[in-house]
Formats: sequence, structure tokens, C-alpha cells
Amino acid sequence: MNGWMDDISFVKEVLADKSKTVIAQTAPSVRVTVCEEFGSEPSSEETGRVVAALRKLGFDNVFDTDFGADVTVVEESAELVRRLREGGALPVFTSCCPGWTRFCVKAFPELNEHLSGVKSPQQIVGALTKTYFAEKTGKKAGEIFVVGVMPCYSKKLESREEETEIPGAKQDVDFILTTKDFAKLIKQEGIDYHSLEPDSFDELLGTASGASTLFAGTGGVMESVVRAAYYELMGGKELLPFVEDRRPGYGGTKEFTIEVGLEKPLRVAVVNGYDEARKMCERVLKEKKEGGRTIDFIEVLACRGGCVGGPGQPGNDPQQVAKRAFGLRDLDAENTRVRNAHQNPDVKKLYREFLGETGGEKAHKLLHRKGTQEILETLK
Repeated sequence: MNGWMDDISFVKEVLADKSKTVIAQTAPSVRVTVCEEFGSEPSSEETGRVVAALRKLGFDNVFDTDFGADVTVVEESAELVRRLREGGALPVFTSCCPGWTRFCVKAFPELNEHLSGVKSPQQIVGALTKTYFAEKTGKKAGEIFVVGVMPCYSKKLESREEETEIPGAKQDVDFILTTKDFAKLIKQEGIDYHSLEPDSFDELLGTASGASTLFAGTGGVMESVVRAAYYELMGGKELLPFVEDRRPGYGGTKEFTIEVGLEKPLRVAVVNGYDEARKMCERVLKEKKEGGRTIDFIEVLACRGGCVGGPGQPGNDPQQVAKRAFGLRDLDAENTRVRNAHQNPDVKKLYREFLGETGGEKAHKLLHRKGTQEILETLK
């Protein structure tokens, strides 16, 4: 693979340039799967070793993409609540999966107004690194390179979206290593993965909630956003754990309702895979033409099983994908400090110190896309 899709050589170059500050961020799906490239089964115990490997490779800081997921949840749930209360295009489609958003923009342009305008966790961490982190450390955005370690080749496309709001920055995220790229780089550099002592993420961008880890598995984005929206709509009440599995089968769709104190219950769908996404889009278009609506909020992840089944992962056998998803559930359950994005004290601190009001002018400027043009540009 040559050109911009092969980011390994570019990452090596910037790591060798000591005048640059090179930041890594890693998605939860990577942390439960990279060990498979070294002969192990998916595990929720690998986060510390992944961080240690990134430090060994020479990254100056290592941030948790999950923190960006918490910020995505806060912004996206606010967007959903605002549309439910004040009006706006419903249903709201999630926008954290670049494979899905590009599919929607190209195949169903009539539904673009239904896509959430919030950036993905990857892009949010990039934007915050080149603004909040830069401000705190006295650096300029142009001196910082952000490398995402992600499960998906579509993340490479997403990283190319132009950044126009941050002086000195051309992109929120500069390069992407897939899980397989990351493992290949570790091997090229002669690092013994299994001998690494676990390390911890850098804290400047804060600690992530348990809910944020769920993003990588189908149903996880829905669950995280609904927890936050429920809290707002129900006047501070927390959503109880689901009594049944709200995740669809491998490559399927599941629908359900949740009482949220409105005239009608919140109607939610979780869609998994491109075939099901097309069916859902056709259904929503049909309902729009007929003047009706049967769903308010729709999570779509393009890959079957979610990001844990992404094309940048070490294979996507359904049973292996299921093991990875269980590992993510373990990470959520094990996070006793904070379970939900809207409860995260570090997210609250970020808004208090830097972003201002949720969905406000500064948050919108840095955390929301300008529209679909950036996506279309990457598809040319």
C-alpha cells in the first residue's frame, strides 16, 4: 500500500523530528484487539500495555480517545434533546462512524440534515489537542502532530477533513495507524510487546467514563447518548441499566422505546452494517414523504459488530468480534470512578475552563463539522 493510506512511513518521519510534539490517541477497540497480532485473545487488560508501546515508539504524549467520546456524547445528547424540545430534523442519525456518514452523504443526500453535526471522538481529541492542550503547554497548533490509532481505514479519510477554525492547523488529526499498522510498527521497531510494563494515559485531556468504551461495539453509541439525554429530559434522574440486551445481532437492527418524560417515549434504533443502513435510510425517506416518523434517534455503525469488527482489525470473524465486544463491556463495568459522560468531572472542567456552554459558540466552532462539504471533498 502506497501514498496517504500507508501512514506508517509518515509517522516514523514525524517521530524522528525532535522539533515536533507528536501525540498519539487510541480508540477502545484497538486496546482489546492489538494483542491478537501477538498471539493473544481479545482482552480488557491490554490498555496499559498499548500505552506503553506507544511511549516506547517515541510519542511525547498518549491520550485516550474515550475522552473525546465523552465529549461527543455530551454534545450529541444536547443536540438530540434540543431537537426533541424545540424542533429540528428528526430522527437524528449518529455521526461518529465515518464509513456510515460518507455512505449517507453520497447515497442519501436528502437525509444529510438528519446527521448529527458533532465530530467523531477521534476528531474531537485532535481539535482539543491543538487548542486546549496547546494553550496549557504553551505550544502552537502547527507544532503538534496528532496520530490516531484506530480500527478502520475510513478513519484515514476522516482525518483528511480540513480544519479551518484552529490557526496553524490544517487538520484535527494528521495521520492514522490502523490496529494492524500499529502492530506492524511495533514489530518493525523490535519491541517485545508482551514484555512491556503497563503504563497510563496522560491526564491533561482528562479521564474517560465507562460509557465511552462502549462506542466501539454496536449499540454502544446509542446507550451512551441515551444515558445523557435521559438525565437531561428526566430532570437529573439516571437511566437504570437495561434489563435486556439492546444490541442487534451481527449485521442486524434492533428497535425499542424509552420513557423520557415527554408526550411520547423516545424511539431508538440501532443499525449494524451497510445493508441494514440502506434499509433504514429508505424507511426514513419513505416516512418523510408520508409525513410520519417512527424513530427519533438512530445509531449506525457501518461494520458488522461495530468498530471491533473494523477492516483495520486483525480479522473480523463473528465469534472473535463478539469476544472483543465483551471486553469493552468489561471496561465499562470496571470503571467505578464514573460510568456516564454527563457525570465526568473532567469533561465538566473542560467546559468550565475552555469550551463554555454545551453546544455554545466555542464548542460548536471546535466540536462540530461545518456541513457535508468536508466529507464530499475526501471522496473525490
